[in-house]
Amino acid sequence: MPDFKGLDLSGKTAIVTGASRGIGAAIAIQLGRRGASVVVNYNSDKSSQRAANVVKKIEEAGSKATLCQASVADINQASKMVDAALRLSQTGKIEILIHNAALGVDANLDQVTEELFQTHFDTNVKGPVFLTKAVLPHIARGGRIVFVSSAAARLGVAGQTVYGATKAANESCARVWAKELGQLYGITVNCVNPGPVATDQWQESDEQFRQDMSPLIEETPAAARIAEVEDIAPLVAFLCTEDARWTTGGVLCANGGLYN
Repeated sequence: MPDFKGLDLSGKTAIVTGASRGIGAAIAIQLGRRGASVVVNYNSDKSSQRAANVVKKIEEAGSKATLCQASVADINQASKMVDAALRLSQTGKIEILIHNAALGVDANLDQVTEELFQTHFDTNVKGPVFLTKAVLPHIARGGRIVFVSSAAARLGVAGQTVYGATKAANESCARVWAKELGQLYGITVNCVNPGPVATDQWQESDEQFRQDMSPLIEETPAAARIAEVEDIAPLVAFLCTEDARWTTGGVLCANGGLYN
């Protein structure tokens, strides 16, 4: 009989930030389908129904889930997510932390404002740093931390001065934490790096930006299309499993081969 126990997440508790829609929702549902209990984080009131729908899908898969409204940009709200996970946990520990929540407003350098810079770094960099600090006292041996990075971290996409810099910072954190925290806490820290993905954010992006991206999409080695969230979520889930125990400080290609 086939044995896929190394991919099973039963009994583990996960926090997924920005999990009400898009990639975050797909990751939360994927983890739930593999048996994990999931804290579905969302920020604004307008996302509450979408987040509730994610919880419902996880529960329909037979796993536990709970909502947690909190802004990752506000370090004082990190404890809300930690407390929600500990209430959900069967072990008194947190096994999985997914840093997915992010801002990604396109702006050429001459359009970058201090506010745009600050809000992006608060959400995309400061948030993961201080949420990780809050989780560490409760993280299980064998725990997993995964960043959802972006091809923008390395491709040099016009209009992504700030966003690309935040994602490069995420990848740097993963490399540093793999060394700094690995043996100390018995955990792994990795990234996945999607390219363009068919999410609300993509649909809401500037038409000129999407036109500019068209040649790149046409040249994507895996297929001449943008990704679906179902292309990304299983890769994140894999990095959370026992089978991925020897992978840390890495960036797993999730962009169809735009770069590795």
